[in-house]
Amino acid sequence: MRREVTTTVRVKIHSLTGRKARLIEREYGAFQDAVHGDDANLYSATKQQAGKARSNKNPRADTEQPIILRNDCITIEHDEDTVLSSWWFKLPVYNPEKEKGDSIWVPVRVPEKDTHLLTDEYIRDSELVHRDGEWYVHLVCKRSVAVADEYNDVLAVDMGAKWIAVSTFLSDRDTQFHGAEVRRVREHYKQLRKSIGKAKVRSGAQVIERLGDKESRTVEHELHQVANELVARARERNAIIVFGDLTGLRFDNDKGRYVNDKTHKMPYAKVANILTYKSHLDGRECLPVNEYDTSVTCWRCGSQNTSREVQGRVECHDCGLDDNGDKNGASNIGKRAVGKNIQSPLSTAGAVVAQPETQVVLKGTNGEMEPANSPEDMGLTLSEGSPRL
Repeated sequence: MRREVTTTVRVKIHSLTGRKARLIEREYGAFQDAVHGDDANLYSATKQQAGKARSNKNPRADTEQPIILRNDCITIEHDEDTVLSSWWFKLPVYNPEKEKGDSIWVPVRVPEKDTHLLTDEYIRDSELVHRDGEWYVHLVCKRSVAVADEYNDVLAVDMGAKWIAVSTFLSDRDTQFHGAEVRRVREHYKQLRKSIGKAKVRSGAQVIERLGDKESRTVEHELHQVANELVARARERNAIIVFGDLTGLRFDNDKGRYVNDKTHKMPYAKVANILTYKSHLDGRECLPVNEYDTSVTCWRCGSQNTSREVQGRVECHDCGLDDNGDKNGASNIGKRAVGKNIQSPLSTAGAVVAQPETQVVLKGTNGEMEPANSPEDMGLTLSEGSPRL
């Protein structure tokens, strides 16, 4: 199988002449005017993108938007013979002297690890970003990669507020908890914001300016680390990765101010995107699975006669299960991924085809190999408290 992978390569513009710097600054300012509804002279393709950004994003008046560069108007080239830079980027701008669209070549620095991506067939619509007095081009590169068709195990991932991710192997329920640092960072900045609110106006404004977007950048770095850990775990056992699909969780789900605050700040989509991207780059499939009822259903007997008096624990009143709540949810996500009815006990659950193009083969307790998503009944049994899958 093949999957599309999108990578953003950040290249830095450097050593601008005065004329080129003025043209870029003029184009950036005109784009802000156009995005906020004012008439402005822009490169024609860029002006079209400004209209799309205005209708799609409806940005606030006090915000700046990166210039969206259409892929057929930009080019990046490598030339070792130039002294100033070995990489050059062609940037479309409006030239007020000529009163029409023009383009300028600017020197850029490209990360060595990403040079193989900078071909015209990979580059899509990109962005020109202004940050801390510097200019950057975020080149969006999209390409097709091969992912494996057969796997020996399933790594199921349950996302939550306390732990960003809890991962469990379906074959033996070996579990790890990920994202403790994310929780610590977010709590730190939450308390910091409270203290800013109690400070004098001038002091609070100074702290806010100093912090900038440090929290979001720190959290995103940690999310990448979590995704790396999950992909590494899956690689050890040649496992397919499945995760709970939480799309729509924030809508029509009012559970009070405290719970809403935690739920609305959980970076579900970002974790899912990063994990999927890194999994595909590693050559393995990563699939979303409907998470409905996985947290309230006993993974062992399939009963929903459960309770969670303590948020981190789930108790089943039918079979006596006392387990970690996130681990229980991850186990059910894994069962559902291979086509099993999570409300049926493991001893009677039959299997259906979940992903016919992806074959998952799990090792039984006696060493035999079985297809986990075979359309035939596998006659699952319990063995020493663990599922035989």
